[in-house]
Amino acid sequence: MGIIIAAFATCGKSLLGKKYSNVKDLESSPFKNIMRDDLSIEEQKGTKREPNPLWPQNYYDAINEAVKQYDVVLVQLKSEHLDYFDKHNIKYSIAYPNINNWKEVEKRCVERGNNDAFIKRLKEVFIPYYKDSLKRDYDKLYILNGKETLEDVLKKDGIL
Repeated sequence: MGIIIAAFATCGKSLLGKKYSNVKDLESSPFKNIMRDDLSIEEQKGTKREPNPLWPQNYYDAINEAVKQYDVVLVQLKSEHLDYFDKHNIKYSIAYPNINNWKEVEKRCVERGNNDAFIKRLKEVFIPYYKDSLKRDYDKLYILNGKETLEDVLKKDGIL
């Protein structure tokens, strides 16, 4: 049974999922929205999209299946998902950029092609999501300092 890590945007979930066969990045967008074929997932963030009527249960079902097949399952960090984990006694850890490191988060958003609306919304939730995360019943809290990525902190912790 794998571990779940709920990570804030730009921590490196996608890169980690592509690099390691035992890691699954469960990007939430394809579960939450009907996706367009002509734009990447990152380019679609912050745009108006048609909601998927199966959301959020389809995402939770995918998470529950993925932990049976992968050592590490990376998920979107949102209070609604943490509520689900807490309610169902599902163990998880949290990964978050250092709250004094917004400029690095913003730089990563630009580099991966996020639009201004997405970056603005992310900045608005940056501190509130962190404060909410600290109140949770998580197993471990990983704080990414400077240019650290999720891969860096998981290697230090012996998970990768």
